[in-house]
Amino acid sequence: MLTLWIGALDQGLAYAGLALGVYLTLRVLNFADITVDGSFALGGGSAALLLSEQVAVPVALLVAVGLGALAGMVTGLIHTRLGVNDLFAGILTTTGLYSITLRLMGRSNIPLTDVQFAASSDIHWLVALLLVVIGLIALLALLLGTDLGLALRAIGNNPVMARSNGISTRRGLTVGIAAGNALVALAGALVASYQGFADVTMGLGSLILGLGAVIVGESVLRPRSVGWALVAVVVGSVLFRAMIALALQLGLDPVDLKLATALLLLAALGLGRLRIPGLSAPGGES
Repeated sequence: MLTLWIGALDQGLAYAGLALGVYLTLRVLNFADITVDGSFALGGGSAALLLSEQVAVPVALLVAVGLGALAGMVTGLIHTRLGVNDLFAGILTTTGLYSITLRLMGRSNIPLTDVQFAASSDIHWLVALLLVVIGLIALLALLLGTDLGLALRAIGNNPVMARSNGISTRRGLTVGIAAGNALVALAGALVASYQGFADVTMGLGSLILGLGAVIVGESVLRPRSVGWALVAVVVGSVLFRAMIALALQLGLDPVDLKLATALLLLAALGLGRLRIPGLSAPGGES
């Protein structure tokens, strides 16, 4: 039982980059980005390919981050330069990324059973993933507190006002979407490393998982600052994976896992509309 919950905690931390990336694009930029489905698999596939060739772990992770940022940049340019709707721009990029990831991997599945860290214990993974997540939270908190971060928040809150103050919304959106997908690709690389394989379809439903983590975290902690919002997103990622683990422990058929995920997300949405005394913002709905 303890192993099950430690594993759920490890998975929640591994998926934290996905949740943070979705938070950055959806909450900060107000941009519904479906690219994450493709960049998650791209990050996992590229990292697995490099790790199977005995490339150093930091290098593999950096390559995954770079490819994710490039994917996000493509979506940003399609949206800002060609005027394509945000959802459709993400769909176009994700569709193309499926073939690119498959070409990059050379096959649909890459096992990592021969890689040394694949046999590491859950405790070792827990320590490593905690350090990575703490670093990501600190980095994002610093970024969103800079002039660039304030500009990104202004673009998401009121793009007309942002433009009137001399902020380039095109450049800001492109940079923000690229950063969000870099985080998602990092999560894909960490998840592939943890589970011991990468699959070209591993990104399917990633947006829903990331959105679920954001909603659960915000519903539980009700953050009132950017720093606490980032912490809430990570907590939401862990809680979301824990709820899935609990459902499986209670005898849920894995075939029904997607349905259970949708119901959990629906429940989290309902929870987010409840007013909690002392936590809800005064004078309005939560």
